[in-house]
Amino acid sequence: MKTLGRYLAREVAWSTLSVLVALLMLWLFYDLLAELGSLRNLNAAQAFVLVAATVPVHLYELIPVAALIGSLFALAQLASNSEYGVMRTSGVSIAQVGGVLLSVSLVFAACVFVVGEYVVPKAEQLVSRVRAFSGSRPYVARAFESGFWFKDGNTFINIGSVLPDGGLRTVRVFEYSDGTHLGRMLSAEAANFLGGQQWALERVTETRFSTPIQVQQHAQLSWNAALTPNMLSVLQVEPDRLSISGLWEYITHLRANRQESRRFEVALWGKFFYPLATCVLMLLALPFAQIQQRAGGVGTRIFIGILLGLAFIVFNRLFSYLALLHEWPPFLGAMLPGLIFLSVGALMLQRLERR
Repeated sequence: MKTLGRYLAREVAWSTLSVLVALLMLWLFYDLLAELGSLRNLNAAQAFVLVAATVPVHLYELIPVAALIGSLFALAQLASNSEYGVMRTSGVSIAQVGGVLLSVSLVFAACVFVVGEYVVPKAEQLVSRVRAFSGSRPYVARAFESGFWFKDGNTFINIGSVLPDGGLRTVRVFEYSDGTHLGRMLSAEAANFLGGQQWALERVTETRFSTPIQVQQHAQLSWNAALTPNMLSVLQVEPDRLSISGLWEYITHLRANRQESRRFEVALWGKFFYPLATCVLMLLALPFAQIQQRAGGVGTRIFIGILLGLAFIVFNRLFSYLALLHEWPPFLGAMLPGLIFLSVGALMLQRLERR
C-alpha cells in the first residue's frame, strides 16, 4: 500500500499543481486587463509590482478549488486507465484512498494557512502603497468623510488619513475627564509611531477646557495611545485578508471599549477554517472516483463536482454574511459550509458503495 499510496499522492499533487498554475495564469491575465486603464498613472515597474502582489491573494483563494479540480482529474485519469479499479480489486479500501487524499490535502491546507497568515496581509499593504503613491491619490483610504474613529476608554481618536508607511495625517484626540466633560483636545497635522504605544505628534495644538480655557502650540508632542500599526492595518486591508494576530489585537481593542466586533470575529474564525476547505474539497472528489469510465457520464459527474467546489466557495461567503446578519455564533458561520459539504460527500460515497 505504501507504493500505491506514494503513486496516488504524486498523481494528485501533480494534477493539483498543474491546475493551480493554469488558474493562476488566467487570473493574472484578468488582473492585467483590469489594470490597463490605470497604466497611465503607473510606470512599468509599478504595474509589474501591482500585478505580482496579487499572486498571494489568488493563491489563497484558488488552492482549495485547484485541489478539488486536480483531485478529480487525477482520479478520473486513474479510473479511465483502469488503475483505480486495479487498486480497489487488489484490496485497497476507500478509507485508505481517503487517507492518501487527506495527507496530500493537509500539505496544501498548510500552504493556504501560511500564505493567508504571513504573505497576503503584506501583499495587500504593498498593493495599497503602489496605488497610494501613483496618480493623484495621496492616501490609502477613508472610512468616513471625517476619517477613521477609534475609542480608547474615555478617549476618542479621529484620524483623517493613514499613509501606506503607517504614518497618520490630521489627528484629533478628544480626552474626557469623567466620561461626560471634555478635558483636553489635541489637534496634530501628523503622527509617527515610535514603538510600544508611543507616537510623536507633529505641529500640535493643545486645548485644555479648564477655567479659563488654555491653548498651547507644540512643534512635537509625545502621545501615548493603545493604537499600533498592526491595528491600523485594519484600515488598509479587508478583514478576511488580515493576519490572525492583527484581527485578534483589533478584536481585543473593540471588546475593551465595548464596541461591535462581530464582523472581525467572523473573519477570524474564517481564517482558521478556510485552510480546511482544501481537505473537504479533496475528499469531496473521492465519490467521483467510484464512477468507472465504461459506466458513462464521467465528464458530466466531474463537471458537477467542479460546480460543487465553486458552490463551496460561494457558500463560505454566504454563511459569513448570514452569521453577521442573524447574529449567529461567529464560529458557526465559518464551520457550517465545511460540515455540509463533507456530509454531502459522505452520503454520495455511501450510496455508490451500496450499488
